[in-house]
Amino acid sequence: MTSPHRSAARIQIGTTLRRLREDAKLPRDLACEALGCTITKIGNIENARSGVKHAELEKLLTLYGADEPTRDDLLALNSEAHRRRPKSKIGGQIAPWLRRILDVEAIAVEAIFSSPDLIPAVLQTPDYARALMANVGLAGEVLEKNLELRLGRRVLLTEREVPLRLWAVIAEPVLWAGIGGPQVMREQIAHLLAMTELDNVNLQVMPRGAGVHPLIGTTLTLFRLPGDLPSLISVDTPFGDHFADSPDQVERTSRWFDFTRAKALGLEESRELLARVMEDIR
Repeated sequence: MTSPHRSAARIQIGTTLRRLREDAKLPRDLACEALGCTITKIGNIENARSGVKHAELEKLLTLYGADEPTRDDLLALNSEAHRRRPKSKIGGQIAPWLRRILDVEAIAVEAIFSSPDLIPAVLQTPDYARALMANVGLAGEVLEKNLELRLGRRVLLTEREVPLRLWAVIAEPVLWAGIGGPQVMREQIAHLLAMTELDNVNLQVMPRGAGVHPLIGTTLTLFRLPGDLPSLISVDTPFGDHFADSPDQVERTSRWFDFTRAKALGLEESRELLARVMEDIR
């Protein structure tokens, strides 16, 4: 039997509510008392089997001690899920939309990534990530908080009970981008080589001159989620990530990724190119 469709917004709200509750070290029983409902309903909300009413969401956010930017962000997203015009004030040191991405990523079983410009966040070294963040104006404590959060994502590949499976295709110019300078790039490429030794990490390079492919010019991640949760597509833009979960979009994106990696270098050829570039960077 096919499971009911769950919107991208509902999945993000559910995963974030679960994270907030667990951070607050509160059992589901207390959430039940706050809403006057069964523990099954709390589980259904957290697992995106059902939506949450606006008033219920406000009660849960208060119970979990959510900060104002997170409250505003989730309430706006819930309005969006119910097809009401969203209103939000985004503030704080960590953008709430980024928190939502991390909550989805934390439960994903597989991430499929393609980019003409960037190395996946879970594969970035501290100096590479710092250079990227400084380039968009982050500094001081805000930069350090965002850096800590980004570097924390790397443990998904190595320290989770069932590590995240990652398949990434990056364009060759990414390796020559000079982000942070030659030493930073050499260290970053060395890290990529080391990570490709893991069974759960596959990295391909799209060589220069490979021609057109379906994902050209787009940075995106396709998240495969556990159980009967639908897959989600996260498209990276300068204003934050945007999610889509239409079955047609997911199927098309998955097919496009297959075409894209077919045009890229093979896994071993990609490793050989990484090693050559690392030696040639001066």
